[in-house]
Amino acid sequence: MKRQPYSAGAVKVAFWFQEFRTFVELLSEGRTYEEIKELNEQENIFGASTVTRKRQIYSTVTARARCMDESFVPLFMCVNATAQKQLALAAIMAQDTLFHEFVFEVIHEKLVLCSYELTDADMDKFFRRKQVQDERVAAWTEATFNRLGRTYRGILTGAGILEKKNKGPRHIYAPLLDLSVEKWLLEHDMAEVVYALSDR
Repeated sequence: MKRQPYSAGAVKVAFWFQEFRTFVELLSEGRTYEEIKELNEQENIFGASTVTRKRQIYSTVTARARCMDESFVPLFMCVNATAQKQLALAAIMAQDTLFHEFVFEVIHEKLVLCSYELTDADMDKFFRRKQVQDERVAAWTEATFNRLGRTYRGILTGAGILEKKNKGPRHIYAPLLDLSVEKWLLEHDMAEVVYALSDR
């Protein structure tokens, strides 16, 4: 799985599962990326509140889909909503290296230790570690880390892995990967995603 440089771009995004599903459904109908872009410009297919948001959603779900082998489209269309969310999460992890490492280094460790609680301190510790490891991350502001933390919690909540809660410790729900999703990930150089979401 190709790693991208660390980015704080996630401060502007969300899980956007329904939007991702709409995008994949259009791909399954044979639409090209450019055709979907044009459709979004003309019809606001994601129901965004502003033109800027409309384009942000398209850009984000496109980047996520492009990180997946095109064979994920028919798989996505034949599995249930839970498995679709797992594929959407895998696409985010493939597209966003820092988020991938958060899941791998924090959530996976919690699962292995059977410590099913995510705290603000856990997130702070992760970001502080990355500040030491990477000059780019070291230059980010506290506000950026706070926004990234909110985004990460929102993504994991949307994926069904984290308890929906406004503040305080959040319960981590150990994910049970759909067998067809796990098989596809293992066959497409995404074993790290399977490992990060397991207690092994």
